[in-house]
Amino acid sequence: MTDQTNAVSRPLEGFRVIEAAGYLAGPLCAHTLCVLGAEVIKVEPPTGDAYRNVGHAVGGNGVMWTNANTGKKSVALDLKDPADLAKLKELIAGADVFIETWRPRVSAALGLGYEETSKLNPRLVQLSLTGYGPDGPLSADPAYDAIIQGMVGLLDYEADGGRPRATNNFVADKVSAIFAAQIVLAGLMQRERTGKGVHLETSMLDMIANYAFTDTMHNRVYLEDGSDQTILPQPVVATSDGHIVLSPVTGKQLGRTLEAVGHPEWKEELKQIKSRKESTETFFKRVAGPIAEKPSDYWLEKFRELDVPAGPVLKPESMLENPQLAHNEFFQELESPAGKLRVPRYPARFDGLILAPSAPAPAIGADNGTVFGARVAGLEDADA
Repeated sequence: MTDQTNAVSRPLEGFRVIEAAGYLAGPLCAHTLCVLGAEVIKVEPPTGDAYRNVGHAVGGNGVMWTNANTGKKSVALDLKDPADLAKLKELIAGADVFIETWRPRVSAALGLGYEETSKLNPRLVQLSLTGYGPDGPLSADPAYDAIIQGMVGLLDYEADGGRPRATNNFVADKVSAIFAAQIVLAGLMQRERTGKGVHLETSMLDMIANYAFTDTMHNRVYLEDGSDQTILPQPVVATSDGHIVLSPVTGKQLGRTLEAVGHPEWKEELKQIKSRKESTETFFKRVAGPIAEKPSDYWLEKFRELDVPAGPVLKPESMLENPQLAHNEFFQELESPAGKLRVPRYPARFDGLILAPSAPAPAIGADNGTVFGARVAGLEDADA
């Protein structure tokens, strides 16, 4: 890892975040804050976050869980035990941010609703992240990534041959995490301006509906627009040895694409088609024939020469060989008990500073002694 990581303070250094969240959205939100410099203390039940062992695992550690929890501290608390619940309240009293992803009414039942936590800590920024909202007809239902995708129309929008399909990655969880981190940062900014804490409430349904709205609802933005849904043709085009992504947008790019495939005369014919949807569909149908006759490398070089937006269709592992990511120092390395980790850095630099996780994901309750020991010592010093 580059020495730049610790050269200067990270943006959130000095902030303490208490995370009582499982699965992916809440932990990924807290992970972002952690990489930005906050001390994140993850509160887990004695058996650990249920997501620890989901999916591919190495050395007994689920890799997705590891990716969402590097850099954090872990304390194991049984919140049914009054003594452990009191410990969590003690942590909240000294925190800047409290993130919880319990179903509605669970926090209040534990005495950890904002009405109670704000008495413990008037400057607390509390994020309550639920599946559907704090109340309402769906509020008690379980929320999972593909269910949320289906509910906001993404599965239908991504239909293949008329069959709805989910993306092969947890887009709803990950986008929710990005939104949630943004919401927490806005809450901290509000606190700095007002001097008072704030209760932030959001849901995966709201966040993913917001994410989907920009393009999937383009025919319902204007209230009197009753147009049918239009979905642009798939930009993935077959070549003789694979596929490429072809994304011309401007008239000049479209014309150069037709020049590249050897049929500039098609441009005038396409101009005569009044329907933009029909014109675009016809364009892709026409260029598909010539493109299928030659290999991907030929077309990528040809399109690059003519400044036509195009790119390869690669395996996920190809990121490791991507020369631009290498130049950007995107991947960093981290030692862990299960072996050396490859971790992505935060996708921005601060005055050139590279931010990457500073420690591996913690074992269950690995920091009970240091967290509560340090807290008790701090109280004793204050009393003295």
